[in-house]
Amino acid sequence: MYDAILDVAEKLFMSQGYKETSTRQITEQLNISQPALYYHFKNKEDIYYSVMLRLSKHVEGNLRAISAQEDLEIEVKISQMALFLQRKHPVNLILMLRDIRQMLSEKITYKIFLLWKKSYRQPFVDVLSQDPLISRKQEDWDWIAGQLFVVISSYLETTEKEDELLRSIHLFLYGLLDD
Repeated sequence: MYDAILDVAEKLFMSQGYKETSTRQITEQLNISQPALYYHFKNKEDIYYSVMLRLSKHVEGNLRAISAQEDLEIEVKISQMALFLQRKHPVNLILMLRDIRQMLSEKITYKIFLLWKKSYRQPFVDVLSQDPLISRKQEDWDWIAGQLFVVISSYLETTEKEDELLRSIHLFLYGLLDD
């Protein structure tokens, strides 16, 4: 039942947002009682965090698998990682960020930030920082990966713009003066 609750909650949270999703909607879709839901979770915020934890583990595993492929050049790795997020990541990023910043407690917001940093950003930092052709100071990697996420995030909600996503990654990596 635990995983079934998370499956339904993930679909609702990612399509409607935290505020618009009620525990009643979750229980109605599963045809269970509120007490049955609260047997597994303390409250709605606990359900949301559990959804994010499970999602981040899935994302991290896939991003790290791509980044570990030694035979791929940096642009191919970054592109495959971004395409994975675009194709497989069930999220309205703007909605998710609003939920995290405005609707959740400070404690849960911080825990989700740590999940994102480890599961989403760090695989990109690792790819960028380990490429022998890129020379940057160590302290720049988190910022650089954050800027890359700004580029990628604008393409996450649709797979219709894969070519634009790939072109944007190329521009990010090589700039306007690419030969």
